[in-house]
Amino acid sequence: MNQVDVIKSIGYDEQEIINNILVLYNKGNSIDFDPCYNVGGFYRNNVVQSPDWKSDINPLLPGVEKFDVRELPFKEKFKCIIFDPPFIVAGDNSIMGERYGYFDSVTEMRSFWVDSLFSLQGALKRRGILIVKCQDFVIGRKNYIFLHEVISMARDSGFKILDLFILLSKTRAIRIKTQQHARKYHSYFLVLKKL
Repeated sequence: MNQVDVIKSIGYDEQEIINNILVLYNKGNSIDFDPCYNVGGFYRNNVVQSPDWKSDINPLLPGVEKFDVRELPFKEKFKCIIFDPPFIVAGDNSIMGERYGYFDSVTEMRSFWVDSLFSLQGALKRRGILIVKCQDFVIGRKNYIFLHEVISMARDSGFKILDLFILLSKTRAIRIKTQQHARKYHSYFLVLKKL
């Protein structure tokens, strides 16, 4: 009897996690569309195959279309989409916010997520798969367990929750004077299915 490699729910390599999700939930096929492509970090070294359709609100590379994920012009076009939006709530002076995009407030970020999930649901074929990367965060001494909010928004947008993978971080910048909450050394890959 052949032994199968076990796919685990945790890992340190996001490309391995994405490929495992594709094996389990997309019959090993590639991602069709990435609407928050940025510079294509998921597809470094071709470990994860780059999608045929790539877009961003502010394209940085040739071949990346200019679309706002909240207003996608597609109707039931894609079988598998990956969604990795900005997660930073910061001001104009944030280096990470400048690089990846940011929101001025948690309220603005929540509104973005609701609108985006609704738009992505419309762009997916029936029973299509949406891979969502999200994470919890701390702002102004307040702990936001954002995964729970994303799950609630996804259900409200017509998605079924299929699975959850946890990406552990090997290193994180630490610049704190006093600590009030656990340091976030993880993010999530949530696997959703359009009903």
